[in-house]
Amino acid sequence: MAIVQALIAFVGRSFGKILSALFDWAVIAIFGYTSGTEKVFLSALLAAAGAWPVLLLGIIAPKVATFVLAFVPVPSWVPSGAIRWIWVGLALLVPLAVGIALAARQPKNQPRRSWPVRLLRGFPITAGLSASLLATLFTVPVLRLVSAARRHTDVQVPLVTDAASYQAVARRIVSLQEAHGHPVRREPAPWWLTVPLRILRAVDHDAFARRIPADLAYFEGSDLVLALYPSGVLIRGRKEALALSQGLIIEGVSDLGVWQTSDPRAQEIERHIFRRWQTLERKVSPDPTAEASLKALVRAIVALPVAYDDWQILYRKTLQLGRALEGRPQLLSALVRREPPRGSSGPGRRPLRTTT
Repeated sequence: MAIVQALIAFVGRSFGKILSALFDWAVIAIFGYTSGTEKVFLSALLAAAGAWPVLLLGIIAPKVATFVLAFVPVPSWVPSGAIRWIWVGLALLVPLAVGIALAARQPKNQPRRSWPVRLLRGFPITAGLSASLLATLFTVPVLRLVSAARRHTDVQVPLVTDAASYQAVARRIVSLQEAHGHPVRREPAPWWLTVPLRILRAVDHDAFARRIPADLAYFEGSDLVLALYPSGVLIRGRKEALALSQGLIIEGVSDLGVWQTSDPRAQEIERHIFRRWQTLERKVSPDPTAEASLKALVRAIVALPVAYDDWQILYRKTLQLGRALEGRPQLLSALVRREPPRGSSGPGRRPLRTTT
């Protein structure tokens, strides 16, 4: 019984991380980059959209849905009809709210639609998010059980990407693994990687096509499997091989336009760090403002009231930026690569003979 409980807890934690990254990416994919209370509101709105099947269940079985969602038993004397109308209202309100948010933040380069059409777009997008969530609810436990049976471990690395940075991360994964003696080969993406994202692209092509790569990246090596989602990287393999691969990816993508934190305030600092990387890559001569900019980032991190997971990501990324500003290589990349001078194409790109 204890083993079963431990497995359920592990799957629950893993699903929570995947779900958080999925909604974080979905907010960016649908509404663009947001921050602060606006992002919190939009994330909550998409979470409600993911729970839409429960709202539909409330129309059919009002008291059952109330217990499922709120764990509150409804007294028998309360009429089901009254509760049903509440569920009907919620089931209509959530897609309409998604449609309103879409209409308010529609990019200028998308085809202009009438307000009724833009409002109604919320219904297919809500249905798509719900279907993707259900697919994830099925695949995550199954994949965890398969990994456990094979004595493999799964690790999720949050990396929220866009169309450009997704391909950059995919290329970087291959070069990092090869440089450190763990080559991987790209293979066709399996169904469990493609199905949730295909659903989203199918329900609203305009909202998701530019954010979901046509060819999802999936890699296999002698002791590793890596699947790159738009919202993160899944690393699967023997436990002793995961730490290095995870560290290589986390260190190696620090200069790319990817977001590893979940709090909107932390992501805003990540954007500042990324802009400093871009400035560094464009400059050939030393930047006289670099030290002051780094200290400003540190002060912002010190004052940031976020969870430690996000805080330590910002701390580590700032340390990495500081090394690059000083002309020093990153710790892992220095083993096999030479750090390019400031103003070149970024940290650790030029091959050097292996020192081990």
